[in-house]
Amino acid sequence: MRDQYAGDVSDVLKFAFLRALAGADRTLGIAWYYAPGDDGRPDGRHLEWRDEAAWRLLDEELHAGLATLPERSIAALEQAVIWPKGALFHREPMPPRVERSAWGARKRTALDGADIVFLDPDNGIGGETEKHATFSEIRLLRKPERAIVFITFPGRSMTHDALLRQLHERLMVEADAGNLITLRTNVSVPRSAGSRSYVQRQRWFTVVGLDAELTARAQAFATALASMPRVRARLDGAA
Repeated sequence: MRDQYAGDVSDVLKFAFLRALAGADRTLGIAWYYAPGDDGRPDGRHLEWRDEAAWRLLDEELHAGLATLPERSIAALEQAVIWPKGALFHREPMPPRVERSAWGARKRTALDGADIVFLDPDNGIGGETEKHATFSEIRLLRKPERAIVFITFPGRSMTHDALLRQLHERLMVEADAGNLITLRTNVSVPRSAGSRSYVQRQRWFTVVGLDAELTARAQAFATALASMPRVRARLDGAA
């Protein structure tokens, strides 16, 4: 996660989902996988949600908090009034590969009190790079009665159904993960500011180790999200 992305439409989507999961009875922990500096990419420019009523209605408190960020940064996000009470954060910058194990241990300690931990790397799950979380880090953060949530950006190497099966199978083997679901989302955003041409932005959110109540909350959120204009959402897998 980079400062330049703070407050874009992907943030509205993922934080709304996390708030729906956490409710008033679960402590949320955020593992930012923070990468300081601007990578020069145009990502993070989609702020049209600020003027769209549907995004406001999805979560009015979140909408107000993100729309009034004093600056676009992870530090500002942490201070925003959008988090469930007691939320925990790990913002230590991504380390060189040789230091990653110690960094991961400190992350586990910082988020020890969380019932739900969200991993937010730039490019989802992969190898030990600045842009990825790993299956071993999911395993490291797991513990009884804790759910792990992470973001994935589906590629085009195979059909999305096949990609999802592969992801779930790898999680069961490499992260000792059971009781898992994936929320598949597709949001249409303007190709450029003011454009009437739209492009698709696909984001998947996988939840590992969830209970029946979290499953119900995820389903309710998926239903609400799917009712919005230019948004598709579906929940796959079973807890």
